[in-house]
Amino acid sequence: MIEKFLKLPRFYRILTALLVLLAGGALLWLGLNRTVTLVVDGSAETVRTSALRVSGVLRSAGIRVMAEDRVEPPLNRWIWRQSVINIDTAHPVTIHTPEDELVLLTPERIPANILLEAGITLYPQDQVLVNGAVVDPDMPVETAGAFLLQFQPAVAIELIIDGAAEVLYTNQPTLGAALEAAAISLSTQDYLSEDSMTPVQDGMQVTLRRAKPVTVRSGDVIMTGQTAAKTVGEALQDLGFGLQNLDYSVPEEDAPLTANAEIEVIRVSEALSITTEEVPFENSYVEDPEALLDTYSVVEPGQLGIFATRERVTYVNGEEVRRISDDTWQASEPRDGVMGYGTRVEIRTEVVDGITIEYWRKKTVYAFSYTPCDNQGVCHDGTAGGYPLQKGIIAVTPQWYSVPNGLAMADLPVYVPGYGHAIVGDVGGGIPGTPWIDLAYRDENYVSWHHWTTLYFLTPVPAYYPAIIVP
Repeated sequence: MIEKFLKLPRFYRILTALLVLLAGGALLWLGLNRTVTLVVDGSAETVRTSALRVSGVLRSAGIRVMAEDRVEPPLNRWIWRQSVINIDTAHPVTIHTPEDELVLLTPERIPANILLEAGITLYPQDQVLVNGAVVDPDMPVETAGAFLLQFQPAVAIELIIDGAAEVLYTNQPTLGAALEAAAISLSTQDYLSEDSMTPVQDGMQVTLRRAKPVTVRSGDVIMTGQTAAKTVGEALQDLGFGLQNLDYSVPEEDAPLTANAEIEVIRVSEALSITTEEVPFENSYVEDPEALLDTYSVVEPGQLGIFATRERVTYVNGEEVRRISDDTWQASEPRDGVMGYGTRVEIRTEVVDGITIEYWRKKTVYAFSYTPCDNQGVCHDGTAGGYPLQKGIIAVTPQWYSVPNGLAMADLPVYVPGYGHAIVGDVGGGIPGTPWIDLAYRDENYVSWHHWTTLYFLTPVPAYYPAIIVP
């Protein structure tokens, strides 16, 4: 080649030398100015290099790759300007299966491909988890570095729905989740032989009975509900109409339950009734000097005479249909009683209206108020005791004003809360059988009274007083 070059005319030799120099300079310029983008595990970086192959570019960038790493283009591929090199570094993946555990060093990020590398083929209902979370096996894992890959193959459930059997494949952890994933809905009235939270096991058998509409009539009550019961009796129990004792139903409780069944419940009950007829007794009264005034004690208790009759009563739907008398007997004979009434006086004190009063008897009374002039304009300024009708005078019933045995309450000092000190100086009316007092006022200072209050009899104690005061 050199001898041929030297035999060329001088002009061609110079031209050839110049072309060689230009070509070498071009190659040198291209090598020194080559730009390459390195994408390492998704992170991009741009480098300038004079290397001509992928392996040279990685060496010049200080990147070492292992045999398990994935490099694209391959290491022996030529590099041109603006080239892109993708490097997926291998990472350890721990694979858990129901039978085994293995560790795989791979650059792959798609779970389905990783499992395929491990010789595991995915089927539609199989489940894949990454670090405990369920993932789409065809989507790349976003977790950097090593991770745990769990493979849960689908299991078979033998499901019998209203007597028809089918096999359900699922990867769900619980029975309820498996049914939901298979678009098998449940109502609250449906019957499921296992709890919905029961863990799924391969080959488990589950029975599902769909609830049926049922109408129940019990007396005047009509209710329509849903139940998955097998018999009429079970349906009534589910719907809160369970049969008890003598109750019965139509159809009978052992009959198979059909959809849209109409059931009538007949409530039957029996009760023993004891009716009584009372024969009254009477009390006699004796003085009891040990008991306080206006108190009573039982000296000898009385007893009612009682005749009893036992009856057996039958009810159907709450209505009495039969009553049979079984027996009649005298449970007790009447016996009169003896009551003691207190006669002992005890002087007591009490703070009323902010003042301390001393009294020897007090009675609960109904108080009314009155003035000299009535509603028709008729005026009477006098009282039975000869006092002018004014505040401080109270009127009592005739039975109290002049009690039997000639003892009069007239002029007795008393006290009424909210009214003040007064004397018994007049005779009033009232309602028969009611302890009644009237409180006197002048027209100019009238206060309306119409409520219960307490009448205190103030000291001194009169020489004689009745032990019993009747209204």
